[in-house]
Amino acid sequence: MEKIAAALQRALKLEGQEDSLFGVLDGAPPASASPVRIPRSIEPPSRAVEISGEVLERHRVAIVANDAAADAFRMLRTQLLMEFRKNRWQTLAVTSPNKGAGKSTVALNLAISFGMEVDHTALLVDADLRDPDLRKILELEPGPGVADYLVGDAGLEDLFIHPQLGSLTLLPGGAPVANSSELLRSPMMANLVRELRARHPERVIVFDVPPVLSGADTLALSAYMDATILLVEECKTAREDVERACELLRNSNLLGVVLNKSRELPKPDPITWPKPGFFRRIFGPER
Repeated sequence: MEKIAAALQRALKLEGQEDSLFGVLDGAPPASASPVRIPRSIEPPSRAVEISGEVLERHRVAIVANDAAADAFRMLRTQLLMEFRKNRWQTLAVTSPNKGAGKSTVALNLAISFGMEVDHTALLVDADLRDPDLRKILELEPGPGVADYLVGDAGLEDLFIHPQLGSLTLLPGGAPVANSSELLRSPMMANLVRELRARHPERVIVFDVPPVLSGADTLALSAYMDATILLVEECKTAREDVERACELLRNSNLLGVVLNKSRELPKPDPITWPKPGFFRRIFGPER
């Protein structure tokens, strides 16, 4: 194993990339076969799963494309990273007032965008235990996840998935559970967040959390989050629901509000970053 590592290091020296040594996961394609290389800091036991371009397009994973929606995510990522670096933050919650605003899709795009940064890796945690959606978006087979870990039915090392989207690692939610609020307030959840933070200090951890107005789950998770962004759907999310959600999140370091499913395409004009109250168009109307 040491000889292999030495050979990799010599090869990267020739490429002028010694400072960004990458490892290879079992079953992952060689670097010559794919432009995506997997950082060494991704958990070795991660299962590598290839996601087809058709699946990504069907579920609006825009960040892997070169279009206006991808540019909007890159700009949002840059602004968030400025706050994260300044405050030495690591965890971000993505939520919405109600179901259907597209928070899971936005959380996925944002996490992939974080993982594209050269000095960061990204972990996306499906913490919406009542309605875990990330497996559906990526069209993955059902399997264990966070809920199974919290009740002691699965070890953490068995849950990580690498979908071969940059340096992104996915921690799925598992099967839906009814007692999600109790699980999210449990000592096991505190241990989970603490361990995820400690594994890779350079990693940004994005939590796809339940809608704020659907129950107490998001508030139970807020103690573990460094910051939160609120997703609203244009022409669908009521102003009263936005105001109520912001009020409930007043102690959750709410950075701003992202406007989703806008009727206008994103514009590349410079934007400001008020806190809270930031609006940014991400996707156009549903196709």
